[in-house]
Amino acid sequence: MKYPVNTMKHTRITLFISSFAIAIFGGLFMSAPSAQATEITASLINTAIAKEESAETLTAEQRKAILKEVISASQNEIKTLTDTLNDLKLDDAWSLARDHFVATLATSSKYYAGLEARLAKEDISLDEIKAIATDLKAWRETTYTPALKETGNLILIIQTETVHGVVQLRAIKIGNDIKKLDKQKLVNTDALKKYLTQAEHSLKNAKILTDKAKGIYFTTSVAPLQPKKEVSAEELKPIAPQEQSPAEELAEIDSQDQVRDLAKESLKEIKAAYELFFKMNDRIRK
Repeated sequence: MKYPVNTMKHTRITLFISSFAIAIFGGLFMSAPSAQATEITASLINTAIAKEESAETLTAEQRKAILKEVISASQNEIKTLTDTLNDLKLDDAWSLARDHFVATLATSSKYYAGLEARLAKEDISLDEIKAIATDLKAWRETTYTPALKETGNLILIIQTETVHGVVQLRAIKIGNDIKKLDKQKLVNTDALKKYLTQAEHSLKNAKILTDKAKGIYFTTSVAPLQPKKEVSAEELKPIAPQEQSPAEELAEIDSQDQVRDLAKESLKEIKAAYELFFKMNDRIRK
């Protein structure tokens, strides 16, 4: 049975548009929840801590309520991060890093549980509550937050890499669809090819950024956790220490920020590719 050309064109365009929808709902936005949840939790906790530290006179019960809010939000954050880490598909080297962070989060959870038990004491004094708040703030700043940043970066890198893979495959599928449209001579594909070339360029940039972020992260956070290899006596000879340049020291200090910034830039490039896909949708509908 032969179908009218318009019907064939509509069918082909529908399939073409569907390929975008599958990519969007199957990949890109699935990576966002864990990162967004962490940022929301951090904002919530910071607001609660600010209340506790305000000049306003608070009763013991009010202070306890604020601290319990912080502990509850933090425990939820830890559960979300732990579940996300355990869902990541990693090779052996990166799995060691994941296991390290899962263990670190478990230790943090025990710390929060200990604070919760102290707050639950019926005879707890206002001074004790204030001391708990002070300890919690110092611990979060010196121990928990740095580990949280490192843990979040592992998740961000792997999710960004996964999303890039999904989008790259979709770009290949779209390229094949364009070739089919060319053969069937249903629409002029010059503009589509131009948009696809631009999208592929964005995806290439995204891969470069992701690879760079992954390389920095591996050096600073994954490699140190690998089993130590046996060294020869020659390798054990002392080496004169070399002074680091200010730039090298800064790079070492800010490595986690670099990783996060690179991953975010990569996601921007991936988003740019999707925006071009939508332009292609609009174009093919005309």
